Amino acid sequence: MGNEKVIIIGGGVGPQAGTLLHNYIIENTVTNGTDQDHLDVYHFSRSSDIPDRTDSLKNGTAENPARGMYNTFQIAASAILIANRCAVGGIPCNTFHAPEIFDKFKKMMDSIKSEIKILNMIEETVQTVLQNYPDVKKIGIMSTTGTRKTRVYTEQFHKHGLEVIQVPEKIQPKLHDTIYNKEWGIKAITPVSTKARINFEEFSNYLIEEGSEILILGCTEIPLALPYKKYKDIPLIDPMVSLARALILEANPEKLKNI
Repeated sequence: MGNEKVIIIGGGVGPQAGTLLHNYIIENTVTNGTDQDHLDVYHFSRSSDIPDRTDSLKNGTAENPARGMYNTFQIAASAILIANRCAVGGIPCNTFHAPEIFDKFKKMMDSIKSEIKILNMIEETVQTVLQNYPDVKKIGIMSTTGTRKTRVYTEQFHKHGLEVIQVPEKIQPKLHDTIYNKEWGIKAITPVSTKARINFEEFSNYLIEEGSEILILGCTEIPLALPYKKYKDIPLIDPMVSLARALILEANPEKLKNI
């Protein structure tokens, strides 16, 4: 095991968010074929303590989701202390990375001086694009309204001179509803409803028609509706895969599978 780090998943931020990230970690790990050769992953899902991120940003709910996630990572810190290990952690939620939430969470984590390095999924996704698609200039993004309004992706891509394309403002409520609708949205129904799948194909078509060269699936559950590597020959980028690979690289570079 040597200096290999434990991976911490801060779940509870979507019905399948944490399990999807855990699955991507397994899929992207090189092993010798035994159970024991997989990375140690501590997955904490405490949804009851973590308010909806978009509601918090939009309505200013009393409790910032950062507090609940900090509570989760305090538990994780206790676990790695008992195990006498260091760790690297990530949160599988795009909207959680809005500065109003993520920066507060990081500040809280700094205060306890834990042996957990926190990765930023948005930054890791941008790095995936820069490294694997260096010639791309126009980035299409689909996300919740909270992620869109906080411009977490837009500002990061603009730093590198890349143009961001999103659905028109008048269509954004439909996109958001396709994520959250309690009867047929991707957070509510498993497997994904036909209506949700058709809607995301419609949004993707618009972004491609506007010149997007790649598409960022900027909400954890969108890949459930678009479970492909490409859509109409346009690469689909799942931020959760970027985070999973970054977590593996930090935990043990030798175990990161080549793609």
